[in-house]
Amino acid sequence: MHALEVFQHFEHLPVFSLSDVNQIINNRMYAKKFLSNILHQGKIFKIKRNAYTLHADSFLVSTFLVKPSYISSISALSYHKLITQIPKEIFCATSKHTKRFAFTEPIHFFHTKYFFGFAIVDYEQFSIPVADPEKAIIDSFSLVPVSLFEEAFENIDEQRMIEYLRKIKKSSIIKRVGYLLEKHGYKVYDTLKHLINYKYIPLDPLIKQKGAKDKKWGIIINTP
Repeated sequence: MHALEVFQHFEHLPVFSLSDVNQIINNRMYAKKFLSNILHQGKIFKIKRNAYTLHADSFLVSTFLVKPSYISSISALSYHKLITQIPKEIFCATSKHTKRFAFTEPIHFFHTKYFFGFAIVDYEQFSIPVADPEKAIIDSFSLVPVSLFEEAFENIDEQRMIEYLRKIKKSSIIKRVGYLLEKHGYKVYDTLKHLINYKYIPLDPLIKQKGAKDKKWGIIINTP
């Protein structure tokens, strides 16, 4: 089979494997040699062992490497055009173990117990799972500095955020999000106060510096 015919089978697949090629080239040894040759020629890209693509786009291929997963944190917020800084890494939430892959941009899979809050979106003629802005914000704490995603609070769905916080029921997340919601003009304290404790925690868990205390939310304001 001509190489062009093989490529046509995989133009519409973000990621494919040796087994996929073997289904078209009905000879595993030749399929393996074919993959090796076109990889050497630079016609395809290798993402990891036995994972290849025609697309040099980490955002596109990421969620096809580990399943189930969805794009989240600042990667999702950038997709939704809610932050100005362009991420240098693709962040994906998964119910499986943390993993990292090196590709056109590094791809970081982080484990979450809260596997929800995403939708299938259209991207480059493909369909991929991307977090809602509200869930992307929640996923960002302890992953990236608050300063990288705080601006996203300017344009969120308040009711959806409250729904997610109630579903998670974790005081530390609710306090951090609640404080930032209120900072950006949302009146949510009365709705959330019964879900929080008053042990002080840092607003940004990645920063050690001290700061003023917000008694209302039990937050140490340690962000710049």
